[in-house]
Amino acid sequence: MRKKLNRVLLVDDDDDANHIQERLIRKHGFAENIDKVWNGIEALEYLNNCIKCKQPLPEIIFLDLNMPKMDGWAFLDKYNQLSDEVKKKIELIILTSSINPDDAERARRTPEVKGYKNKFLDKQQLEEILKVMPT
Repeated sequence: MRKKLNRVLLVDDDDDANHIQERLIRKHGFAENIDKVWNGIEALEYLNNCIKCKQPLPEIIFLDLNMPKMDGWAFLDKYNQLSDEVKKKIELIILTSSINPDDAERARRTPEVKGYKNKFLDKQQLEEILKVMPT
């Protein structure tokens, strides 16, 4: 695996899923820092705080679709309002347990979404993601 990413953001209301993904990311040296939030509202607050405080943005956001308060699709609607300068620094990958083919199609048609993966990631998928990351 190439060098680690600096920061990854997991957006998922499932503690177990976050724990499993965090362990995998750490085990395979994918990222130095892993932050977690539980819904789209918290993800937007996190990003806005990074921007306001001039802190590093995550290089990848792994976004669940089905969450309380603000689901992944509502988050994407708000995320699209961020500046292009901010969005070009972030790769957004949907990481979901959804088996609805409409979700996969909608993700494919959403330019900001760079990938659609089913939970849970494995080492090979992490390596594939790193290969397509901008340098």
